[in-house]
Amino acid sequence: MAPALPRRLLPWLRTPPSSSSAAAFSSAPSRGCPLHAALARRGAPAAASLALYARIREEASPPTPFTFSLLLAALASSSSSSPSPSPSAGCARLAAACLAHAQAFKCGALAHPVVTNSLLKLYCSLGLLDRARRVLYSGGAALDVVSWNTMVSGYGKGGDLGAAREVFAGMPERNLVSWSAMVDACVRAGEFGEALWVFDRMMREEFRPDVVVLVSVLKACAHLGAVERGRWVHRYLETGSFGGRRGNLMLETALVDMYCKCGCMEDAWQVFDGVHRRDVVLWNAMIGGLAMNGYGERALELFRRMLQKGFMPNESTFIAVLCACTHTGRVDEGKRVFKSMQDYGIKPQREHYGCLADLLGRAGNVEEAEALLLDMPMEPHASQWGALMSSCQMHNDNNVGERVGKRLIELEPYDGGRYVVLFNLYAVNGRWEEARTIRQMMEDRGAKKETGLSFIEWNGLVHEFISGDTRHPLTRKIYALLEDIERRLQLIGYVKDTSQVIMDMDDEEDKGIALCYHSERLALAFGILNIPQGVPIRIVKNLRVCRDCHVHSKLVSKLYEREIIVRDRHRFHVFRDGVCSCNDYW
Repeated sequence: MAPALPRRLLPWLRTPPSSSSAAAFSSAPSRGCPLHAALARRGAPAAASLALYARIREEASPPTPFTFSLLLAALASSSSSSPSPSPSAGCARLAAACLAHAQAFKCGALAHPVVTNSLLKLYCSLGLLDRARRVLYSGGAALDVVSWNTMVSGYGKGGDLGAAREVFAGMPERNLVSWSAMVDACVRAGEFGEALWVFDRMMREEFRPDVVVLVSVLKACAHLGAVERGRWVHRYLETGSFGGRRGNLMLETALVDMYCKCGCMEDAWQVFDGVHRRDVVLWNAMIGGLAMNGYGERALELFRRMLQKGFMPNESTFIAVLCACTHTGRVDEGKRVFKSMQDYGIKPQREHYGCLADLLGRAGNVEEAEALLLDMPMEPHASQWGALMSSCQMHNDNNVGERVGKRLIELEPYDGGRYVVLFNLYAVNGRWEEARTIRQMMEDRGAKKETGLSFIEWNGLVHEFISGDTRHPLTRKIYALLEDIERRLQLIGYVKDTSQVIMDMDDEEDKGIALCYHSERLALAFGILNIPQGVPIRIVKNLRVCRDCHVHSKLVSKLYEREIIVRDRHRFHVFRDGVCSCNDYW
């Protein structure tokens, strides 16, 4: 039950509005009350802010727009200061917001955009986007461009990209903040290609980008592997019109992160080395980038250098360091790093236990990894169990894999990928009855597998492929090249590994055909057709690379004398002359 509001609030809350309330409000003196500053203090309980407002009503002149904007801002900061509020506290803040809204309406305060905007921000901070929308479209509140920007940003942060698009399209006017909020909404929703498209529109309309929008653009480039677009941003930052990036750690960190996630480690190092006043976030980005790109030893060396420089590691630092140990199979060092967290006053969280379990599982210690997840002080998420399942599949551990697979299906009954992995584990070991049961269960529940996507950038455009894709204008040339590659690889002894597509079809020939047209192979063929010799072919895939595509990429790199860089869900694979940087350990 929500805590009661102070009793002293009730008399003025029950006072009916007079016919002259709006006029009195509009004619109220603009000088600040000494209590105004107290309203602006961040993090104060909602009831305290309302009690203070009641005192202003009792002891001062009629409230001004300044009074209401500060009251609403104080309530908004109260909601944002508690990331995980209790139900009773949430109810109290909702009640306070409704009371403040009612008072602003009674006093005619919503005739002032500054008050309307503070009310919209309050509702957005509480996640009450439907109420904010009613205020925006009610017709009784004064609006300006800030009002519309607040709604676009609120929908973006709430994950409703469709509503953000609708509000953005209906804006009577836009400024740079409008475009920045829309780009950010696309990035938060994972629509990175759309984020770049919105940014291009913004530039065509001659808005000059600022730090905020460029950081969002760099995030989109990082996720898509669009390194050329990222380099354009880097060059723009160096121009005199922008004024340079030096001293802005947000931009420096975003650049390092972008280059790392595009596999351009020399560029990442160059940016990192050029920053003289670093913070722990920048160190984390570089350490994590090294780990993802397969430079585990260099990541650990950089971690030690960070400690020598006197920087205090945080939770994210240890996740990056544990990942470095995972990608290089350093089990003992990973255990030491995990144990050392307490020396820095950091209590291991779910993600740290998951990293250590992944390290153990990939090294073949799947039973020890399972015991770690079962004994950790918090309940493991599906992502931790999923990493262990991948290890069971890698090492063909039927016993642990069966237990973990069943647990994953319980946790995520509508994720078809969970059924596929367990089905394949059963089938590989000849347990066909159990395999058929899993397949039937998947069909009965209507579970769907996540679609495999691969992205490749060329000439400033990001091209997207799915398995068996026929949408691309170069489809005929792509498929013809893949068939030619297939014939040439068979001549040197290549045989498809169809063990992981058992559930998709029963005929061996059909399985081979399915492998031939995986999304990363289509992207690779597109790269060979378009990207000049000597320029690396960079591909980003949303799922883990399968074993057969990994072998295929190694052979193609040797056959065509190309450097192929593939970033999958877990790490980078750099294929050169028939060898992968992961040493077949991923």
